[in-house]
Amino acid sequence: MVYIDKTELPQLDVHQLVYVPAYSDIYYESEKKKTFLTVILSLRNISFTDTIYFDKIDYYGSDGKPLQSYLEKILVLRPMESMEYIVRSSDIKGGAGANFVVSYMADSNLKNHPYIESVMIGNLDSYRFSFSSPGININE
Repeated sequence: MVYIDKTELPQLDVHQLVYVPAYSDIYYESEKKKTFLTVILSLRNISFTDTIYFDKIDYYGSDGKPLQSYLEKILVLRPMESMEYIVRSSDIKGGAGANFVVSYMADSNLKNHPYIESVMIGNLDSYRFSFSSPGININE
């Protein structure tokens, strides 16, 4: 993967926003008990031929307020490349309703849109667990 300036972008006709649920903590037994999770945002270009350009990856808390922007430049994922961004379990600002909004661009001949998901990893007592949440397209 490579990062480029906006001035280096080719002409692109596809522009899509993706909402990705994330859980930096989850409740157990009651609303007073929770455990904190590591969140991994996974971006995967599943095309064998197309390049995808990501221009926004923003992380929001349960209250809807932006917590972090992950891109200062355009992330370029060539065919079959992937990239991950990690929110550590010690970063507890997101909450149970945290989420990412990802924006990407591509040529109009794009055959396969990227696969975008969050993977949460945690532990409770001596048990380790993980689960994932797929991204869904949204319209602005």
